[in-house]
Amino acid sequence: MSAASASSTTTPEAPRPAKVRVRLACGVYEGLLVFGVAAVASLLYGLVVRPPGDVSWGWTYQVFVLAVTAGYFAWFWSRGETLAMSTWHLRLRMASSPATVTPTRALLRFAISLLAFMPGLLTLHLAGLDTARGAWTLVMSANILGYALLARLQPSRQFPHDLLTVTEVVFV
Repeated sequence: MSAASASSTTTPEAPRPAKVRVRLACGVYEGLLVFGVAAVASLLYGLVVRPPGDVSWGWTYQVFVLAVTAGYFAWFWSRGETLAMSTWHLRLRMASSPATVTPTRALLRFAISLLAFMPGLLTLHLAGLDTARGAWTLVMSANILGYALLARLQPSRQFPHDLLTVTEVVFV
């Protein structure tokens, strides 16, 4: 076997971790998709669950939409990617392994990733700015950028929820 043919049969390159800015851009697209999922869930809740004439949606509605959103992510992450991740050529897998995550691990990842929003939400609440749109946008944007900075400080460039669940987002 010649050296030229031996070099053409090399093993494929291992997937490399996705860049933080690509994951943030994917997250914006994901937000649009989840908005649509939440809209359909809201429609179903309004038609099926909410009593006619009841003007308050209540905490059961919030829990329902949260459960639908968790189900959306658990379903797609346990298959390796959401539609937004597929568009950006990203894949979720176990850290340093080609294995996809289990549905249980995907739900855990979802729950831990929600904690990323807590500092901003707590800041808004303590400052009494829960309903101030301008302040909400500014504080939550700073919160997300701060969370992204945490990923930039990691050698693997993974977000804290990935480190805690031993998962990683890679380019495919």
